[in-house]
Amino acid sequence: MIRHREKVLAHAEKQLALQGKENREQLLGLYKKFLKIENHRLQLKHNAAGGGREIVEERATLMDIVLRHLFEYAVRKHAPIGLVLVAIGGYGRGELNPYSDVDIMFLRAVSGKKTIPSAVNASIETILYMLWDIGFKVGHSTRTQSEAIQQANLDMLSKTSLLEARLVAGDKKLFEEFKVAFEAECVQGYEKSYIADRVKNQTDRHEKNGGSVYMQEPNIKNGCGSLRDYQNLIWVCHCKEHVSGLAALVAKKLLHESERRQLDRAYDFLLRVRTELHYLNKRSTDVLSLNFQFQIANKFGYPQENILRRGEAFMRDYYQHSRAIFNISEVLFDRLCLTPQSQEKRRGILKFFSRKKTKESERFDGFYTVGNLMYPESREIFSQDTHRLIRVFQHAQIRNLSLSLELQQLIRRRVRLVDRTFQYSRSARETFAAILSRKGEVGRILRMMHQVDFLGRYVPEFGELTCLVQHEFFHRYTADEHTLVCIEKLDSLIDTKDPKFANYRVLFQKLENLLPAIRVWKPERYRLKNLQKK
Repeated sequence: MIRHREKVLAHAEKQLALQGKENREQLLGLYKKFLKIENHRLQLKHNAAGGGREIVEERATLMDIVLRHLFEYAVRKHAPIGLVLVAIGGYGRGELNPYSDVDIMFLRAVSGKKTIPSAVNASIETILYMLWDIGFKVGHSTRTQSEAIQQANLDMLSKTSLLEARLVAGDKKLFEEFKVAFEAECVQGYEKSYIADRVKNQTDRHEKNGGSVYMQEPNIKNGCGSLRDYQNLIWVCHCKEHVSGLAALVAKKLLHESERRQLDRAYDFLLRVRTELHYLNKRSTDVLSLNFQFQIANKFGYPQENILRRGEAFMRDYYQHSRAIFNISEVLFDRLCLTPQSQEKRRGILKFFSRKKTKESERFDGFYTVGNLMYPESREIFSQDTHRLIRVFQHAQIRNLSLSLELQQLIRRRVRLVDRTFQYSRSARETFAAILSRKGEVGRILRMMHQVDFLGRYVPEFGELTCLVQHEFFHRYTADEHTLVCIEKLDSLIDTKDPKFANYRVLFQKLENLLPAIRVWKPERYRLKNLQKK
């Protein structure tokens, strides 16, 4: 990154020699030529498998250099007093995809006048007009320190964009004063309201974009397990724990090092996909539509001979990374006591220690309950008895419970215990058969198994369907998600009140148990195809 910056700076100094060149058309030509060369260099680096984060950071660096030269040119021409050029939003974070908007704020010193001083106004106009003529899409504002703070406290989106504000050019002292005032007047004391807004925003975004990681045409920026989920995690932790970056969360033992690496890999992959989408569309776009999936798979060099298989392999990688962001975000929110589950557990613990007589949580088979959630009594329960890995789902089904995020994470870490001996075990087969035999209650439990990676491990054939894309227009989801949705729809027939499904409800209620073969199921004889036929 440092070497790249040095090269670009050297190139900029050579190409953007502005001294004495007052002709605007000449300046415009210099900037366009410089950017054409540097953008082409970045695209070549991306095509050569450059990292997603590496490319967007280098493009932000390139933008910094352009803006600094423009700022120096404007200052030399108009001599404004007390003006700072600040990067905000994604650009402030130091990340810029090829066709993303450039969000900036001009921070000006208080002049004692209601109107903006003419020299400041002329400088701002010079910079903006040059940026527009060069071809950038610019989101901009001009504010004093008090105006910026007032706007941030009125609008959560403005507050979020200013959380990552970064000095690009201008009065460094003025910018540092602004950052101190922003933390004191916009962050401290506003933590609860800001975090509540970010959690609600994430829920709303997920619902708006399909409510599932496994959408056939996912939104990379705003969907479930998207780039925004990762960024939201950073913003919330900044307000909640006053830290920046995942490494600080590891140091505070809120995140495991393996989880941090997983999040970083996933975020890097999604950024690389978004960069490729921008290059293919030649504009900012975030929906990974079917026709682009094949093109990106080819660009990324997937080795499968068949184009369909290449597309499937690429999308499987995408869903796995997206699911990692989604799952780890949920777990971290639980550790920070930001989810209903963690709040319910905290209330249950407080009740347990209170002097008033309260009903004790139920304890069974190494688990205990708080409300309608199951928790592990220790982290060794599955090592002590591996068959608890399947009995936990039977307990959840019989008692109508859900798995706490803590228990979900523990199962994911112990799912490797599901080996061939476990699969051939009579006890495990009988428990699985009992779960499948409860009409109307199967889909929820199978989804629960799938969310913690147990189902694909126990039934390897289903594991092959995980994150598998079907390239036709009858399915909105991946093969595994579509299968689970179908089973859930079948479950809903058991007590549906919809007159359209009345006849189906009667038929479903009359059906006898069609899974007796599972009681003697052996993996090499009882395949998933046979189950589907039955």
